[in-house]
Amino acid sequence: MSSRQWTVQVTAPAQFLNTNKRLHGRAAAETVKAWRDAGQTFARAARLPQLGRARITATLHFTDRKRRDDHNYFPTVKALIDGLVDYGLLPDDSREYLLGTTICGGEPVARKPYGPAGMVVLTICEVA
Repeated sequence: MSSRQWTVQVTAPAQFLNTNKRLHGRAAAETVKAWRDAGQTFARAARLPQLGRARITATLHFTDRKRRDDHNYFPTVKALIDGLVDYGLLPDDSREYLLGTTICGGEPVARKPYGPAGMVVLTICEVA
């Protein structure tokens, strides 16, 4: 049985959240909100369906080739997934509905002339 799959490209609405570079207070809340809102907005634009269960792969695209520990960017991915739940993709992001999250690095993307740089590509696979 084949499962359905969707790809959503989310341009960075703010700096990437990183477990090693902790933000605090208002700055942290605003950055998390920006990523969460982006998850919801891009899901709506892609007209994603409501799913019962899924697996999500997040591919991080920065504007350079620096060495990075991709899993340090889990806070960014978590905020995006929360936005997908806000949109209604899944009922919740607990393990009952979200069966797995993979984070990996991708090829560099061009730097924008203004604003935050980078992109996250979400690949959403329905699980029957």
